Amino acid sequence: MLGKTIFKSVWLTISVTVAATLASSASAQDIDARTLVEQMSADIAGIDRFVVQGDAYADARLGAGQIIEHASQVTLRLQRQPAAVRISKRSAEETTEIFFDDGLISVYNDGDDFYAQTKIPEGVESMFDFAVNDVGIEAPLLDFVSSNIAGDLLQDADEVRYLGVSLIRDKTFHHIGIRSSEVDVQVWVASEGRPLPGKLSISSKWEGGSPRFVAFFSWDTDPSFAADLFSFDPPADAVAIGFLVDIQE
Repeated sequence: MLGKTIFKSVWLTISVTVAATLASSASAQDIDARTLVEQMSADIAGIDRFVVQGDAYADARLGAGQIIEHASQVTLRLQRQPAAVRISKRSAEETTEIFFDDGLISVYNDGDDFYAQTKIPEGVESMFDFAVNDVGIEAPLLDFVSSNIAGDLLQDADEVRYLGVSLIRDKTFHHIGIRSSEVDVQVWVASEGRPLPGKLSISSKWEGGSPRFVAFFSWDTDPSFAADLFSFDPPADAVAIGFLVDIQE
Protein backbone atom coordinates (compact mmCIF):
# COMPACT_ATOMS: atom_id res chain seq x y z
CA MET A 1 0.00 0.00 0.00
CA LEU A 2 2.78 2.42 0.92
CA GLY A 3 4.58 1.72 -2.37
CA LYS A 4 1.42 2.44 -4.37
CA THR A 5 0.80 5.64 -2.43
CA ILE A 6 4.35 6.85 -3.04
CA PHE A 7 4.10 5.95 -6.74
CA LYS A 8 0.84 7.88 -7.14
CA SER A 9 2.30 10.86 -5.30
CA VAL A 10 5.42 10.86 -7.47
CA TRP A 11 3.35 10.49 -10.64
CA LEU A 12 1.16 13.44 -9.63
CA THR A 13 4.24 15.53 -8.89
CA ILE A 14 5.77 14.63 -12.27
CA SER A 15 2.53 15.46 -14.10
CA VAL A 16 2.21 18.86 -12.44
CA THR A 17 5.90 19.62 -13.02
CA VAL A 18 5.74 18.69 -16.70
CA ALA A 19 2.64 20.84 -17.20
CA ALA A 20 4.32 23.79 -15.49
CA THR A 21 7.49 23.29 -17.53
CA LEU A 22 5.58 23.26 -20.82
CA ALA A 23 3.71 26.40 -19.84
CA SER A 24 6.96 28.11 -18.83
CA SER A 25 8.64 27.07 -22.08
CA ALA A 26 5.76 28.40 -24.13
CA SER A 27 6.08 31.83 -22.49
CA ALA A 28 9.87 31.99 -22.92
CA GLN A 29 10.34 31.09 -26.57
CA ASP A 30 12.50 34.18 -27.12
CA ILE A 31 15.26 32.82 -24.84
CA ASP A 32 17.88 30.85 -26.78
CA ALA A 33 19.24 27.85 -24.89
CA ARG A 34 22.43 27.58 -26.93
CA THR A 35 23.26 31.22 -26.24
CA LEU A 36 22.87 30.64 -22.50
CA VAL A 37 25.23 27.65 -22.61
CA GLU A 38 27.77 29.66 -24.62
CA GLN A 39 27.54 32.57 -22.15
CA MET A 40 28.11 30.16 -19.26
CA SER A 41 31.10 28.63 -21.05
CA ALA A 42 32.70 31.99 -21.89
CA ASP A 43 32.23 33.27 -18.35
CA ILE A 44 33.91 30.25 -16.75
CA ALA A 45 36.76 30.37 -19.29
CA GLY A 46 37.35 34.01 -18.39
CA ILE A 47 37.77 33.45 -14.64
CA ASP A 48 41.46 33.48 -13.67
CA ARG A 49 40.94 31.36 -10.56
CA PHE A 50 37.93 29.79 -8.91
CA VAL A 51 36.65 27.19 -6.51
CA VAL A 52 33.49 25.22 -7.28
CA GLN A 53 32.04 22.86 -4.70
CA GLY A 54 29.32 20.33 -5.28
CA ASP A 55 27.18 17.66 -3.70
CA ALA A 56 27.23 14.83 -6.23
CA TYR A 57 24.85 11.88 -6.55
CA ALA A 58 25.53 8.96 -8.89
CA ASP A 59 23.27 5.97 -9.56
CA ALA A 60 24.64 2.43 -9.36
CA ARG A 61 23.05 -0.97 -9.94
CA LEU A 62 23.23 -3.76 -7.38
CA GLY A 63 23.57 -7.40 -8.42
CA ALA A 64 19.82 -7.97 -8.02
CA GLY A 65 19.09 -5.05 -10.34
CA GLN A 66 18.15 -2.47 -7.72
CA ILE A 67 19.20 1.10 -8.55
CA ILE A 68 20.83 2.88 -5.62
CA GLU A 69 22.42 6.30 -5.22
CA HIS A 70 25.98 7.04 -4.10
CA ALA A 71 26.62 10.47 -2.56
CA SER A 72 29.92 12.33 -2.48
CA GLN A 73 31.27 15.84 -2.03
CA VAL A 74 33.46 17.31 -4.74
CA THR A 75 35.66 20.40 -4.82
CA LEU A 76 37.49 21.77 -7.86
CA ARG A 77 40.14 24.47 -7.42
CA LEU A 78 41.64 26.03 -10.54
CA GLN A 79 44.08 28.77 -11.42
CA ARG A 80 45.03 29.50 -15.01
CA GLN A 81 48.38 31.29 -14.47
CA PRO A 82 50.49 29.50 -13.43
CA ALA A 83 48.34 26.56 -14.51
CA ALA A 84 47.23 24.41 -11.60
CA VAL A 85 44.20 22.29 -10.72
CA ARG A 86 43.15 20.24 -7.72
CA ILE A 87 40.03 18.07 -7.63
CA SER A 88 38.92 16.40 -4.39
CA LYS A 89 36.14 13.81 -4.24
CA ARG A 90 35.14 12.72 -0.74
CA SER A 91 32.79 9.97 0.35
CA ALA A 92 32.18 8.52 3.80
CA GLU A 93 34.81 5.84 3.10
CA GLU A 94 37.61 7.51 1.14
CA THR A 95 38.98 10.56 -0.64
CA THR A 96 40.34 10.66 -4.18
CA GLU A 97 42.37 13.67 -5.28
CA ILE A 98 43.78 14.79 -8.60
CA PHE A 99 46.61 17.35 -8.59
CA PHE A 100 47.98 19.20 -11.59
CA ASP A 101 50.91 21.54 -11.03
CA ASP A 102 53.84 22.63 -13.17
CA GLY A 103 53.40 19.90 -15.78
CA LEU A 104 52.93 17.06 -13.27
CA ILE A 105 49.66 15.20 -12.72
CA SER A 106 49.13 13.13 -9.57
CA VAL A 107 46.17 10.94 -8.59
CA TYR A 108 45.87 9.71 -5.01
CA ASN A 109 43.28 7.55 -3.23
CA ASP A 110 43.59 7.34 0.55
CA GLY A 111 41.34 4.28 0.74
CA ASP A 112 43.78 2.11 -1.23
CA ASP A 113 46.77 4.34 -0.35
CA PHE A 114 47.84 4.22 -4.00
CA TYR A 115 49.07 7.12 -6.10
CA ALA A 116 50.16 7.65 -9.69
CA GLN A 117 52.19 10.47 -11.22
CA THR A 118 53.40 11.41 -14.65
CA LYS A 119 54.74 14.42 -16.52
CA ILE A 120 52.56 16.05 -19.15
CA PRO A 121 52.79 19.24 -21.22
CA GLU A 122 52.09 22.36 -19.20
CA GLY A 123 48.78 24.21 -19.34
CA VAL A 124 45.28 23.67 -18.02
CA GLU A 125 44.00 22.36 -21.35
CA SER A 126 46.75 19.74 -21.57
CA MET A 127 45.73 18.44 -18.15
CA PHE A 128 42.11 18.22 -19.26
CA ASP A 129 42.99 16.42 -22.52
CA PHE A 130 45.34 13.99 -20.80
CA ALA A 131 42.94 13.15 -17.97
CA VAL A 132 39.94 12.62 -20.24
CA ASN A 133 41.32 11.29 -23.52
CA ASP A 134 44.53 9.46 -22.57
CA VAL A 135 43.88 8.12 -19.09
CA GLY A 136 40.08 8.01 -19.17
CA ILE A 137 39.66 9.71 -15.79
CA GLU A 138 36.01 10.41 -15.02
CA ALA A 139 36.30 12.99 -12.26
CA PRO A 140 33.27 15.03 -11.21
CA LEU A 141 33.54 18.69 -12.26
CA LEU A 142 36.47 17.95 -14.58
CA ASP A 143 34.50 19.39 -17.50
CA PHE A 144 34.76 22.82 -15.86
CA VAL A 145 38.52 22.74 -16.54
CA SER A 146 37.88 22.98 -20.28
CA SER A 147 38.02 26.41 -21.89
CA ASN A 148 35.24 25.36 -24.27
CA ILE A 149 32.53 23.82 -22.10
CA ALA A 150 29.87 24.81 -24.62
CA GLY A 151 31.65 22.95 -27.41
CA ASP A 152 31.88 19.81 -25.29
CA LEU A 153 28.21 19.97 -24.28
CA LEU A 154 26.78 20.92 -27.67
CA GLN A 155 29.05 19.05 -30.09
CA ASP A 156 26.87 15.94 -30.40
CA ALA A 157 23.57 17.52 -29.36
CA ASP A 158 20.47 16.52 -31.32
CA GLU A 159 18.35 19.07 -29.49
CA VAL A 160 18.97 21.98 -27.12
CA ARG A 161 15.84 23.29 -25.44
CA TYR A 162 15.06 26.07 -22.99
CA LEU A 163 12.81 24.64 -20.27
CA GLY A 164 11.97 27.75 -18.25
CA VAL A 165 13.10 29.04 -14.86
CA SER A 166 13.65 26.82 -11.81
CA LEU A 167 14.05 27.63 -8.12
CA ILE A 168 17.00 25.75 -6.59
CA ARG A 169 18.06 26.40 -3.01
CA ASP A 170 16.42 29.83 -2.97
CA LYS A 171 18.00 30.99 -6.24
CA THR A 172 16.53 31.10 -9.75
CA PHE A 173 18.14 29.37 -12.72
CA HIS A 174 17.50 29.00 -16.44
CA HIS A 175 16.77 25.31 -17.08
CA ILE A 176 18.30 23.89 -20.28
CA GLY A 177 17.88 20.39 -21.70
CA ILE A 178 20.44 18.91 -24.11
CA ARG A 179 19.64 15.67 -25.92
CA SER A 180 22.08 13.41 -27.72
CA SER A 181 22.00 9.81 -28.88
CA GLU A 182 23.76 8.50 -25.74
CA VAL A 183 22.86 10.84 -22.89
CA ASP A 184 20.41 13.51 -21.83
CA VAL A 185 22.04 16.48 -20.09
CA GLN A 186 20.29 19.15 -18.06
CA VAL A 187 22.06 22.25 -16.82
CA TRP A 188 20.68 25.05 -14.68
CA VAL A 189 22.38 28.43 -15.33
CA ALA A 190 22.00 31.34 -12.90
CA SER A 191 19.39 33.84 -14.11
CA GLU A 192 20.88 36.69 -12.04
CA GLY A 193 24.51 37.75 -11.78
CA ARG A 194 27.19 35.68 -13.48
CA PRO A 195 25.81 32.90 -15.73
CA LEU A 196 27.31 30.08 -13.66
CA PRO A 197 25.74 26.62 -13.38
CA GLY A 198 24.01 25.71 -10.12
CA LYS A 199 23.03 22.17 -11.03
CA LEU A 200 23.92 19.51 -13.59
CA SER A 201 22.13 16.24 -14.42
CA ILE A 202 23.37 13.56 -16.83
CA SER A 203 21.18 10.54 -17.70
CA SER A 204 22.62 7.57 -19.61
CA LYS A 205 19.97 6.34 -22.04
CA TRP A 206 21.10 2.84 -22.89
CA GLU A 207 22.37 1.56 -19.55
CA GLY A 208 19.93 -0.45 -17.46
CA GLY A 209 17.70 1.81 -15.40
CA SER A 210 19.04 4.94 -17.18
CA PRO A 211 21.43 5.83 -14.33
CA ARG A 212 21.93 9.48 -13.53
CA PHE A 213 24.65 11.73 -12.21
CA VAL A 214 23.38 14.84 -10.45
CA ALA A 215 25.40 17.62 -8.81
CA PHE A 216 24.57 20.91 -7.11
CA PHE A 217 27.23 23.66 -7.26
CA SER A 218 28.39 26.71 -5.33
CA TRP A 219 31.06 29.04 -6.75
CA ASP A 220 33.82 31.26 -5.41
CA THR A 221 35.26 33.32 -8.28
CA ASP A 222 37.85 35.23 -6.25
CA PRO A 223 39.55 32.74 -3.90
CA SER A 224 42.95 32.87 -2.23
CA PHE A 225 45.14 29.78 -2.56
CA ALA A 226 47.93 28.65 -0.26
CA ALA A 227 51.31 28.31 -1.96
CA ASP A 228 51.37 24.51 -1.57
CA LEU A 229 47.69 23.83 -2.34
CA PHE A 230 48.36 22.25 -5.73
CA SER A 231 51.48 20.26 -4.79
CA PHE A 232 51.16 16.58 -3.96
CA ASP A 233 53.53 15.09 -1.38
CA PRO A 234 52.95 11.31 -1.22
CA PRO A 235 52.41 9.90 2.29
CA ALA A 236 55.36 7.83 3.51
CA ASP A 237 53.47 4.52 3.32
CA ALA A 238 51.65 5.21 0.01
CA VAL A 239 52.32 2.82 -2.89
CA ALA A 240 53.27 4.24 -6.28
CA ILE A 241 51.58 2.77 -9.34
CA GLY A 242 51.78 3.82 -12.98
CA PHE A 243 49.40 5.28 -15.51
CA LEU A 244 48.82 3.16 -18.60
CA VAL A 245 49.92 6.10 -20.74
CA ASP A 246 52.67 8.66 -20.08
CA ILE A 247 52.92 11.84 -22.13
CA GLN A 248 56.21 13.72 -22.18
CA GLU A 249 56.92 17.15 -23.57
